[in-house]
Amino acid sequence: MEIPHEFQAILRRHLPYAGPGDLAPGDDLTALGLDSMGVVQLLVDLEDGYDRELPDDILDEETFATVGSLWTRLSALLDSARTGY
Repeated sequence: MEIPHEFQAILRRHLPYAGPGDLAPGDDLTALGLDSMGVVQLLVDLEDGYDRELPDDILDEETFATVGSLWTRLSALLDSARTGY
């Protein structure tokens, strides 16, 4: 799974323990320093960065478990917005 650099740039601002280099799909977001307040701030930044309002139903532990799980959910929302489904 390729994690786009634009997404990584937004995400990195909320991951105080992330090292240099690309984030991997299996990287644990909590271990990288994302906490509940960070999730709220991250959602705002993602909405601003992708000009898309994100639904409340993505606010669950599964979505925010790893870099890959968050990107998978976000990219599905972006794809559905582009195709109208």
